[in-house]
Amino acid sequence: MFLALILFAFLSADPIWEDFSAWFSAEGTPGTPAEVLNAYAGKLKSRGLPPAEIDQRVASVRKYLADNPRQALALHFDRMYTWTEAPFSRQPSDLVTKVASTLKPGKALDIAMGQGRNAIWLAKAGWTVSGYDISPEAIRQARHAASSAGLSLDAKLASHDEYPLGEAQWDLIVMSFAFTRLSDADYMKRVHASLKPCGVLLIEGFNGGPRPGDPNMIIKAFLDYRVLLFEDLPGIADWGKSKAPLLRMALEKR
Repeated sequence: MFLALILFAFLSADPIWEDFSAWFSAEGTPGTPAEVLNAYAGKLKSRGLPPAEIDQRVASVRKYLADNPRQALALHFDRMYTWTEAPFSRQPSDLVTKVASTLKPGKALDIAMGQGRNAIWLAKAGWTVSGYDISPEAIRQARHAASSAGLSLDAKLASHDEYPLGEAQWDLIVMSFAFTRLSDADYMKRVHASLKPCGVLLIEGFNGGPRPGDPNMIIKAFLDYRVLLFEDLPGIADWGKSKAPLLRMALEKR
C-alpha cells in the first residue's frame, strides 16, 4: 500500500496540484496554508477518498506550495480578487488621495497594485500610471477598469524582484498594502533610486509596533528622505478590514 502511494505521488504530482488549484479557484476561502489544506482535505473526504490517499494528496500540495512560492501567492491573490466576500477596500486609499491631491501630476508607479483601486484614481487625477502585481486576475481587473473608464494604464504581471523600477523615473511611488519588506535594504534602495529628485514615496501597511530597544527604528531607516507624514497608530486596515497596528508614511526624495 505504501509503495502504491509513493508511485501515485510520483506519477500524479501535477494532476494533484491542478485538482487543488481548480478547487481553490472556484470554492476555496483564502486563509493560512493550514486552514486551506484542512478545507481541501474535507473536500476530498466528501468525494469519498480514503484517508491514506487524502493524506498523500494534502502532503503533495503542501510540498508544491513550499517549492513554488510565487505560484502559491498568485493563486492566493487570484482567489482574493474573485471572492465576492474578500475583506479589502475597493476604494482608493485615503493616504493616496490626501497626498497625491497636493502634488502636480506626473509619472506614478503603483507597486502591488491589486485590482487598481489607487492606480485608477491617480489616472483619473491626471497622472501617467504604471503598476504591477503578481496576480493575473488583479492585472486583468485593473486593465478592464481602466479600459471601461477610458483611461491609460500600464499594468504588468510581475513580482517585486521582476519588475524593472528603473532610475529616476517616477514622481510618485505608491506602496499601499504591497506586502514588501521595509527591511529588504536592496529592494528599498532600488525604490529610492527609481524616484526622481523631489519624488514622493507613499508607504501604507501593517506594522508590528515599536521595536524592542529602538522604538523609532522605522523612521530612522528613512531619514535620507524628507518625512512629510508619519503615522504609527492602530486603525481599520484597507486589507483585511479589521483593526490592526498600521504604518503610514509620505516621504520626499531629497
